[in-house]
Amino acid sequence: MCNSNRAENSRNNEERCGGCGGQITEEGDSYSHCVACGLPLIQLGYDTGYTHPSEVQIRRRNNTLSRLGSQITRDGSSLSRRLYFLQNRMSQEKLSYVEKIVIEAENAGVRGRTLSVLEEVLNVSNTNNKLSTNRDTLKGCKILTTRIQKSEYKIRVFAVASLILLNRKLYPNPVLQIQEKWNIHRDDVSKEIKFISRQLISNDYNIPVNSSYLDEHSHIELRRNELLFHLNTFRDHLASYIDYTKVREIINKAITILSLNGEPVDDFSSNAMDGKFRNRDSQIAALLSLVDSMIFLDFDNKDIQELHKKNPVKGTKTIFSRLGPYRLKLAEDT
Repeated sequence: MCNSNRAENSRNNEERCGGCGGQITEEGDSYSHCVACGLPLIQLGYDTGYTHPSEVQIRRRNNTLSRLGSQITRDGSSLSRRLYFLQNRMSQEKLSYVEKIVIEAENAGVRGRTLSVLEEVLNVSNTNNKLSTNRDTLKGCKILTTRIQKSEYKIRVFAVASLILLNRKLYPNPVLQIQEKWNIHRDDVSKEIKFISRQLISNDYNIPVNSSYLDEHSHIELRRNELLFHLNTFRDHLASYIDYTKVREIINKAITILSLNGEPVDDFSSNAMDGKFRNRDSQIAALLSLVDSMIFLDFDNKDIQELHKKNPVKGTKTIFSRLGPYRLKLAEDT
């Protein structure tokens, strides 16, 4: 009798909450909790799949190792071995191709709204599995030996190409640092930018401009934000092959050129936007101001053309291929 009372008291003390002293509990996923204060009290056992109380030796809990319920153990028989591998295969979570690209970008430091828009762009581009079945030959794959490495490289190329497209729509991201860190060949990036752009056009999708740079009441403020954003992007490209002191000089000169042409880039601008860049979008206007700046500062054509190679902008190929005549015309105009 004493032994039974002792066992009963021990069980009551075990189930009594050490925080508030309460004795009423409820079962959660892995513990029974005190109803009064929520403190976990007793760890529950694995869900064995049995339903009758007489078949359960200990209190049950969901098995976090598998979504199928009970965990199959290998006892040496061929049947248990087959069931074990079947269960693991069926319960394994498989990432989609787009999810793999987004995860790579997130691990590289892309955050916030840029990441969500990136996923949207990739989903549109991957309509009918166009991304996952893409068979473009990539130069960066030539030095890789395994299929896993080549697959990872292609995923990263798509990530970089998409981030560059987002960058052009004012979504900030460290794409230049990411490209350099992953050692992505620029020709591969250019190829996949064209491929993704074609996919977006065929699906009638336009990447929206980052709303944080928009001002509904002022087109001047929007133009200013866009110009400064693209100047900062081009500055990073220039800094990869030109001394930063000279890069700063190039940028300052470009801002002066934009200001003299009525572009709203500083407090001294007229904001009339009636100069030579008035019919150009902000990205091309920023790029051409840098070209003019580098010409005025006596940089050679090779340095100027390198900027276009690092960040080719649609609609400017002719200018960079005919820098000689462009220099002469610029000299005549000034």
